[in-house]
Amino acid sequence: MSQSYRYTKNEFSDCKNVTWEDILEKINHEYLHNTHRFLMDFNKFPSFVLHNEYYPKTIQSAYDEVQKKYNIQVLHIYSSFVKGSAVAGRHADMEDVIIVQSIGKMMYIFDDGSEVIMTPGDSLFIPEGVHHNPVAWGPRVSFSFSW
Repeated sequence: MSQSYRYTKNEFSDCKNVTWEDILEKINHEYLHNTHRFLMDFNKFPSFVLHNEYYPKTIQSAYDEVQKKYNIQVLHIYSSFVKGSAVAGRHADMEDVIIVQSIGKMMYIFDDGSEVIMTPGDSLFIPEGVHHNPVAWGPRVSFSFSW
């Protein structure tokens, strides 16, 4: 495993309890307030990027759980409904991030050739500037926290 990131299996139990009902409520809220974004690839189904501070029930519990441990301030939620949905592609963030898988599976491929497969409750700390490539394996909800 690369020393540039830290993967922790099953770190956040409340993040495993997020419901599709609450995700859909958040998508609806963001759509009505025009705060949502999409990850687009014309050959793939889009992914929703949700980032306002409205957190329905189970999302609020998940946010609180991670916030309490890491004192994070920002949450972006990436959600998609089919295998192979659009993702951000290979990139490096401009700040440290903690990815927490909530629903479904995701894989992250790093430039050193290592891979991490995340299931609900798993976390992945990725330092600023570390290149990674997310891969959606099916319907999923992934939280990206930062400071």
